[in-house]
Amino acid sequence: MPRDVPYGEDWQVLRRGALSARFAPVPCAEAAMAAARRAFRIEKSEQLPLRARLLDVLEHLDRGHLLVLLGGAAPAVWLDGQPDVTLLAGVLFCYGYVQIVGRHRDNANIVYFALSPAGARKLREGRAWWNSLSFWERLKVRVCG
Repeated sequence: MPRDVPYGEDWQVLRRGALSARFAPVPCAEAAMAAARRAFRIEKSEQLPLRARLLDVLEHLDRGHLLVLLGGAAPAVWLDGQPDVTLLAGVLFCYGYVQIVGRHRDNANIVYFALSPAGARKLREGRAWWNSLSFWERLKVRVCG
């Protein structure tokens, strides 16, 4: 499947970090990530919530779409085509499935995230798990979480 990377760039460009030249640098990436984890705090558990939807979000990030964190008084996240990303933002930040790409040039409260190596590894594991399920098991996971 071809990747639909924002700005029409090649995926390898994003991996090499050239796309981050379009964004302003984040002065303290650790502080930005800590703020995201605080805003969307979850407790780690044995089974991830909404597993099928999480796999969809990771697939979307793998295609090159960026997760947007809108900071400020009421933090929010946005991922094009994925309305459930707000429910899964805590998982993405807590488990380190996303990494900071940069921030918006005009608004320091907007930070962009891409799929991290840990997220890519979880995506590979998730694909293998999903392919091992039968039709009825997949349906149960989609309906019940």
